[in-house]
Amino acid sequence: LFSSSTMIDRITRFFVFAVYFDVCFSSGMCGHAVEGHSMASSLEQQCLSSAVYSVLFRPLLERFEMRDPTALRTFRSALVQAEREQEGFLCLLIKHLLSKSQLDVSLHESLLRLQGTACSDDLKLTNGGAVVQEVGQRATVLRAILARIPNEIGDRRTFLETIKEIANSIKKLLDAINSLIPLLSPELQPLVDQRKRDFVKFSKRFSNTLKEYFKGEPPESVFNSANQLICQIVLFVKIIRENIIL
Repeated sequence: LFSSSTMIDRITRFFVFAVYFDVCFSSGMCGHAVEGHSMASSLEQQCLSSAVYSVLFRPLLERFEMRDPTALRTFRSALVQAEREQEGFLCLLIKHLLSKSQLDVSLHESLLRLQGTACSDDLKLTNGGAVVQEVGQRATVLRAILARIPNEIGDRRTFLETIKEIANSIKKLLDAINSLIPLLSPELQPLVDQRKRDFVKFSKRFSNTLKEYFKGEPPESVFNSANQLICQIVLFVKIIRENIIL
């Protein structure tokens, strides 16, 4: 399959950008936003694209990397470029493929399940001391609990216990973040504090989604909200990893 790096490079770029234009034109998003396309749905696509890469594409790329690293780097860079040109492309790509395959699969539910087996490297904080590492550890625990939702949402008693675990885990992560912020430089504190406020906002949104679910809304909205909360967790840890200097 990967016998010719040059040929694979060409095919890879052709495939990704052929799909890119097919997806963009079929969704009406090539070069401009769809009329009436809300900021909320755009944010949802960005978060889902992040999850799609982390739990679907990255494991597949790593599986084939030993066979032809050069070709895989080309494929990875093509995906990144497509996502850069059109934010949310990876999300649209998966939705497009599911539509073409006519499979009855819940994207939100599937991604949330896969978060439970995702590589934890994106949440690890190995530098900066115990306070920084505590943030990474708490973030990892919270993501793992959220990933259990699809398996436990059908059992009301079990799910209620899981919700308590989630609330407790959110509190512990916020406590760890609040312990970290005073140790940061004055220049970095506002950036981290803004990410913390975003995380709190999405935590409240998740809580409101749960209330609506218990009033009769479908579980799909819970899966979606949980994925968006995980996205905020990953973004927060990324800010720390890229900027932390204690």
